[in-house]
Amino acid sequence: MSQNQSSVTTTEHKIGKVTYLVCSAQSERATDTLDKKIKKLIRKDMELNAANARK
Repeated sequence: MSQNQSSVTTTEHKIGKVTYLVCSAQSERATDTLDKKIKKLIRKDMELNAANARK
């Protein structure tokens, strides 16, 4: 593969009744682990859902 391309991995994570499909690609400059990234995504999703529920 060239330097501009990387392989993408898709994983499925089920939390309660919600299924998250996570697409990830390796990066030399990455600072977050997959676990940290998923936690951030879930936290952001929960914040957005809470904000939408208040509307």
